[in-house]
This record gives sequence, C-alpha cells and structure tokens, in this order.
Amino acid sequence: MTAADLVIRGATVHTMDPSRPTAEALAVRDGLIVAVGDADDVRPHIGARTEVIDASGLVVTPGLVDSHQHPMHGIADAGAIDAAGLTSVAGLEDLLRHVSAGLPPEAWVVVKGVEYSALPANGRFAAFLDDTVSGRPAFLWLMDSHNALMSTKGLQLAGITGPISFGDRSEIMVDDQGVPTGQLHEMAAVMHGYAAVPPPSADDIARLAATLFADQAACGITGIHVPDSWSGTEAVLDALDQQGHLPLRVLLAPWMFPNRVEDTVDAVRTSRARPKWRTGAVKFFLDGTIDGGSAWLEHPDCAGDGTRPMWMDVRQYRDAVRRVVEIGLPCFTHAIGDRAVTEVLDAYQAVGRPKRGRHRVEHAELLSDNDISRFAELDVVASMQPTHMDWTLPDHSDNWSQRLGAPRCGHGWRCADIVRAGGRVALGSDWPVAHYDPRVVMAGARLRRPAADHGREPVGEDQALTAVQSLAGYTTWAAYGVGEEQVAGRVREGFRADLTVFGGDPLACPAEETADLPVAMTVVDGRVAHRAQS
Repeated sequence: MTAADLVIRGATVHTMDPSRPTAEALAVRDGLIVAVGDADDVRPHIGARTEVIDASGLVVTPGLVDSHQHPMHGIADAGAIDAAGLTSVAGLEDLLRHVSAGLPPEAWVVVKGVEYSALPANGRFAAFLDDTVSGRPAFLWLMDSHNALMSTKGLQLAGITGPISFGDRSEIMVDDQGVPTGQLHEMAAVMHGYAAVPPPSADDIARLAATLFADQAACGITGIHVPDSWSGTEAVLDALDQQGHLPLRVLLAPWMFPNRVEDTVDAVRTSRARPKWRTGAVKFFLDGTIDGGSAWLEHPDCAGDGTRPMWMDVRQYRDAVRRVVEIGLPCFTHAIGDRAVTEVLDAYQAVGRPKRGRHRVEHAELLSDNDISRFAELDVVASMQPTHMDWTLPDHSDNWSQRLGAPRCGHGWRCADIVRAGGRVALGSDWPVAHYDPRVVMAGARLRRPAADHGREPVGEDQALTAVQSLAGYTTWAAYGVGEEQVAGRVREGFRADLTVFGGDPLACPAEETADLPVAMTVVDGRVAHRAQS
C-alpha cells in the first residue's frame, strides 16, 4: 500500500455523509481521501513520508465553499473609503469633505458601502458630490453594489454626457433636460462609469489577490464561486496558480448580458479548465435590488417601483438560458423579487436541466408561496446570503423594509421553508457586499441577525437554519449546486481532500459562538493551505 501524504487522527470528523456521519481519523493521498474511520483504519496508510496530525480536541468538516462572492471587485476597491454605517446625509457629507481635504485636486475619491439613507433626497447627486469633494472626480458604490454615484468630473472622465443604451434596464439617470444626475442605475451602467476609475497596478492586484485568498483560507474557505466577469480575473488566477499561491478552488460563472449573448456563449464554450479553477456556469441578471427599486416584484413597492425585469424581453432571457444549457452548463440567475424568481423557475422548467451541475437562483430574497416547493421539484438550488439581512432591522425602519412595506417586509430570506420543502440552500457572502468569513455567515443563518449584535432581535426567526443545515450550505449543498456531489462536500473515500479543521465544534456550539470558532487548519487538494500558529 502506498503511504498517505497526510493522516489526521484523534479528531471529531463530521463527514456530512449519511452512511457514516462521524469518524475519528482520515488519510489523504494525491489530493483524495483514501481512508475514513478510526485510528486502526488509517494506521496502514502511515509511512515514512506521511505527515501525521494528532488532532485531539479538533473538529474536521468537509471544506467550506462560499457559493457567491466577487473577489476582484473587492480587490479593485481595496483603497476605497468605507462609508458603511453612515446613515445620514450629514454623516456622508462630513466623510467626503474630510477625505477630499487630504487629496490633490485631480485625485479620485472612491467610496464604498454607501447607505441609501445617507443620500440627499433631491436626487441631485452630482451637484452634492461636486460640492463635498470640491470638484474632484468621485465614484461612490452604494451598499448593494448595483447602483453608484459619480461627480460631474467623474462623469466627464467616463464620457457620460446623457442617456446610454445598454440593452437592458441599466441606465444613466438624467433630469428633465437629459443632463445626468450622477446616479448610475444597475450593473451595465455602473460598470460603464467605473471603467473611468484608475485600477490598481497589476502588481498590486496580484499581491492583494494572494493576500485575500490566504485570508479566506485562514477562515476555513477551500473554494469560492465567482459569478461575474471582472476584468483580469482569469489572468490573476493563472498567475497565482502557477506560483503556487492559489490556496483554494475557484468556479467562475461569467456575466451574460442581453447584448452579449453570442460572445458569452462562445467564450464559455472554449474555456479551458485548470487544476484549481474552471468556468462552470453562466450568470444572468433578471432583476436588480429591492433597496434600489429594481427588484422585479409581483406587486409594486411602496415607491411604485419593481414592476419590470432587467431584460427588456423575458423571452430573450429564456432563449439565452437555453443556449447555455445546450452547451452543457447550468445558469445562475440573479433574482431577488418574487416575480423574478417565478420567471426564472419557469424558464428553468421550460428549458430543462443542464448536462452538468444544477441551475441556481441567486439571492431569492422574496418568494411566492407557490415557488417554495419548486426548488426541490425542479432540482434548482437556492444560492442565498444570510448576512444580507444585517441591513434589515427588527422594527422594519430600514430602506429594504420601507420599500416593501408590511406584510412583505416580514417574509424575506425564506431559507428554512425551502429546506423544509426538500430543497437545498447553498450559502455565500456576496463579498465585498458582506464579509466573506463563513463562520459569520453560518452564524447569521442560524441567528437571523448580525452575529456580533447580541441585543438585536432576529428577523424572521422561523426561517433560521439549524447548525447542520448551515454547515450543509457550505459543504454538501454547495457541492450539489455545481454538480460536484460525487467528488466534494463530504468526507468520504474517493472524494477530494478539501477539509476545514476547527478548534471547536460548529455543530455543538451555540449559534452566538460560531463566528468566533478558531480555524486550526485548512486543507485543499490534500495540501495544507492554512495552519494556525500554535
């Protein structure tokens, strides 16, 4: 018998395998798990070159996978000023004046995490920014990352002088005279404006990416799903992989916009899988966000918005979904409003299942009762981000709740209903919208409130996931959502040796303590990607 590369023994192993839920030891060789059981089962696998870890007091789970994040977006904004938590116009104004005072006249002011409640009510955003940044170019990401603001100078540098057709509902907001107000509404418009912001250098991007992925490995993450087409992503992943600095697996799902269908299909069809990363799906947007008034709802929101899909013609969306399925891939569709979710499920039902993987609905914040059981019936996975609820207050005084109004605002993020109906919920962070730490997200899934806000009441407590379900959302259900349930998501012989080793038990500790569980080790492809300092 060839000796194992790694043996972990004396641990509590939560395998997430119904045929053997727990074990005490495991052995790894050539990136795969070759033995699971007790000390006697792994002893024959120990040789002279085997690293043997005595893991008394430690808990091993399948490796944690974040099913929705945008790493290159976060890296691009690494130098941005964070406005999170500022909920008044005066607070945002003070921040902008303070930041601008220390910058050269032509320097860009880039801000992230701007709350909707901090925006001036008159909608004259460019004028507001011109005053607060003293005429400098400025770009402000709103907290949902689907809307942004630019100053007059920034608009000029982006070549934005009036309306632009993007082929979907994205738009440059203008006043009655056709002059841009400074607001960029939805992704195509936002990305058009953001292209004018000077990016970090290639060396800085590589350094920041290596640091980011190392930090994520230190949180127990062994894989991420990236549903975007951020410029430079593939080059960065290739470079890090070749240098041995990619400590996790990456699955890409590039954006599909209505005016880029053929180009996207061609690019995905010819994409070549690498050892640590591959293109495994295509990402669509069928609506926007509730906060921004662009979620597609069964009934308009309290401002009269939410009545239209992001695609001008839903039939064109369905045809594009069919094109993706014909080349063997699944579709990940951003659908936040209940009408959008219904239309996505209808499209998936009409087009059929992909050859590999499963269709997913991204976010699914508001659901019709009739759609709850359809996730299981159609074998569609709900990809959800519990920490998005952090902005939703128990008294429903927040912008999200005010947009929806009662009783809708009390029925968001129905994770438990989907699971009770036999469906699967893959969990993620949507970083940089919310933090990527999976322990925080799992705690949020169980608590229905921010893990660190101990005095805050939960929102929709009946929709809380259990400890086992929240762990499944990062392991078995994450793997199932991309068609990897036969190779990943469990600790089982023949499966990938992607493991997260905790200094406590995520299935036994109180939900309030989950966010603080130490990560002792992270193993990816049988190699230690992170080892905590003793």
